[in-house]
Amino acid sequence: MHWVSGVSLSTMTEMRTSKVEKEADGDANAERRQLRSTIAALRQALENAEAEQSAARRELRAAFDVELVELQSTVKTLRDALEQSRHEGRAAVERAGASSAGEIVQLRRTVQELRDSMEGLQHEHREEILRIKAEAHSEAVQLRGSTRALREQLEDAAFRAQASTREALAAANDEIHQLRTTCQALRDELDRLPGDAR
Repeated sequence: MHWVSGVSLSTMTEMRTSKVEKEADGDANAERRQLRSTIAALRQALENAEAEQSAARRELRAAFDVELVELQSTVKTLRDALEQSRHEGRAAVERAGASSAGEIVQLRRTVQELRDSMEGLQHEHREEILRIKAEAHSEAVQLRGSTRALREQLEDAAFRAQASTREALAAANDEIHQLRTTCQALRDELDRLPGDAR
């Protein structure tokens, strides 16, 4: 065994070892305290986080519930509006169908009336054409008769005029002949008179 200053090397080693162990124990205790403090802080932080998360969940749930109620109300409003729109649409379609049916009936009646009127006008037109043709034929017959009568009258007038002309010429010729005869007789008588008497 070695001795140093009255203390054996073994004792010094033990003392050093004990000191190191004490220091190690102190460090370990400090580390444990630090770990405990850290764990406590983390636990507190975790609890705070859980509390905040729980509060946030409650707020989110409350907001979700409010929004859900609003959405449900909106959906109900939209559903009611859609149902009302469908009802109004069906009513409008029914009214339009009824109006269209009435209009179709009216149009058919109007078309029938126009067709009847057109047929009546066509019949009247045919009757008028026949009447005009008959009148034209009758007038043509009358005109032909009048023309024939006028032609006969004209021929008779021409014949009478010619006859009158011939009679007038004959009368004039007779008169001229008588005048010539009278003149000749007077001339002869004048020639028979004595010279002194002339």
